[in-house]
Amino acid sequence: MSRTVFMGGVHGVGKTFFCQKVVAAFDVEHVTASSLISRHTRHKNDKTVSNVKKNQSILAEELNQYRPKHPIILLDGHFCLIGSDLSVKEIPLETFESISPSAIILLVDDPEMIVERLAVRDAHIHSIDLLSKLQSSEKTRASLVSEHLKIPLTVIETQSDIEDSIQRIAPYLQI
Repeated sequence: MSRTVFMGGVHGVGKTFFCQKVVAAFDVEHVTASSLISRHTRHKNDKTVSNVKKNQSILAEELNQYRPKHPIILLDGHFCLIGSDLSVKEIPLETFESISPSAIILLVDDPEMIVERLAVRDAHIHSIDLLSKLQSSEKTRASLVSEHLKIPLTVIETQSDIEDSIQRIAPYLQI
């Protein structure tokens, strides 16, 4: 039986970088929610999503096909997204029920640092206020999902020592 650890955080917080460090330290498979979803649909360059519920249904379906091949999956995704109207849209609890993660890791950072990272990475300027609101919503939603599913939640500041952070989550990633 495969186990999924959910790695959440806003766009540009450093999830991919952190996941690469985790994969180097543990025998886990890293996959992004967006790569699974993109097998069916393409994301807009500005990171907005018009149909959150449809995307999450695709994610659950694709993850179920992916699971039998990997004992531990580090799924990199979000608890909230930016809607096409630039509002914060929460990922439905049903999505996390179908993903059935065994633990949650939430990466957070200073919103100004995230905006700088996104400007370099995506050549798109994001609002600090919107990213602050999005990150705050991510924290609230991660806590709710953790309580609802009765699974552990570990919040990691991306500016923290990477080795210490990896050791904090090691129990979730060992077979």
